[in-house]
Amino acid sequence: MSYLQAIHKETNAALVSLKAHAQTEGVPIITDETARFLSQLIDLKDVKMFLEIGCAVAYNAIALAIKHPELKIITIERDPTMIEAAKTNIKAFGLESRITLIEGDALEVDETTLPVMDMIFIDAAKAQNIKFFEKFEKCLKPRGIIATDNVLFHDMHTKTIRSRNLKQLIRKIDAFNQYIMKRKEYHSVIHPLGDGLCLSIKQ
Repeated sequence: MSYLQAIHKETNAALVSLKAHAQTEGVPIITDETARFLSQLIDLKDVKMFLEIGCAVAYNAIALAIKHPELKIITIERDPTMIEAAKTNIKAFGLESRITLIEGDALEVDETTLPVMDMIFIDAAKAQNIKFFEKFEKCLKPRGIIATDNVLFHDMHTKTIRSRNLKQLIRKIDAFNQYIMKRKEYHSVIHPLGDGLCLSIKQ
């Protein structure tokens, strides 16, 4: 256990168990440092409505809901196996009234039916980041935040890659990074947290 892990040790045994199970099953979940960063942003910006694109087993949504009792979360997931696990986990933590799970492809969700969001977290198919951003930014309030995870993708932007599919994915991730830096309506910074977190504040 690293020093930071030790000093930020999670005390909720059920949450620790959920995280360990997800890691054992190979479920991609948010890194600890990224989770802590998002949690502080929620406090700093007094976030009450939070939209998550990419729920997986609901670990992140549950962790944030526990730490922020006034937070309402809407999370979207398309994988049937993940959906069932997320439902079970949300119910086990008694958070059905605060975490709403939308089942299906995020790009097919009618964003006009969603409430105004204080913060949006994009953590789904990396190749679709631009589409996710442009679709759901319509729900974001002025001075709201969109956080996009995994934008450095294991530092593969700097590595020699032979796989054609992986090269294509890296190009699409880089295309998003270039795109977001040109969006003058947002103040965007890529932070070297976890696997790279892009924070975009709506001006």
